[in-house]
Order: sequence, then structure tokens, then C-alpha cells
Amino acid sequence: MCALVLFLGWHLIMAIGGADMPVVISMLNSYSGWTTSASGFMLKNELLVISGALIGSSGAILSYIMCRGMNRSFIGVISGGFGIETERKQNIEGEMKPINVDEVVKLLLEAKSIIITPGYGMA
Repeated sequence: MCALVLFLGWHLIMAIGGADMPVVISMLNSYSGWTTSASGFMLKNELLVISGALIGSSGAILSYIMCRGMNRSFIGVISGGFGIETERKQNIEGEMKPINVDEVVKLLLEAKSIIITPGYGMA
């Protein structure tokens, strides 16, 4: 049984990569909360039940929010990356305008306000 569970866990996690990995880590954290809650029921320990439920639900909610933010299916990410959507064709309009460092400096000096958002990334 241990080997079967190890293979199943490895198979589900190894199929996922890229931007879906933070969702998987959050969901694994959620699973640990649900197992803590279940062990609290078995041991009749209310503190384990409550803390496990809080960890499990917060991890699941965070995973769901991250999937919505990435425009991905929650079930598709959690089921091991299966059901990847095909690429959609987009019509690109307009033209590309190259810019160099001097032009960036000029634009920054002429700007009335600048907003710098550090850490705004995949998750």
C-alpha cells in the first residue's frame, strides 16, 4: 500500500510544472491540514481538529484563488496537470515600438507619478 501511494503521489506531482507548482504546494499544505484534522477526530483532540480544519480550508481557498488568478481549472491543476487546454489563436494588432534606456529615463523623468510593485509575479 505504501508503494502504491508513493507512486500515485509521485505521478500526480511530477506531471505538474511551471506556474501551476505554487498551486500544488498550497494544495499539499491543505492536504496536511485535512489529515491533521482527521487525526484529531481519531485521537479525540479538539485542538487538532480545529487547527487542521483551519489549515486545510485556508490552503484550499488559496489554491482556488490562485487558479482563478491564472485562469486555470482548479480540478485540472489538482488532478495532475491532465486536460491541458490547447492554445488559442490571438489576433495581434498594432506595431512594436522598440525602446532603449535613454527613452525610458526620459519617460520616467516626465511622468507625474510612478507606481513600483515589487514581488508581483506568478502567484
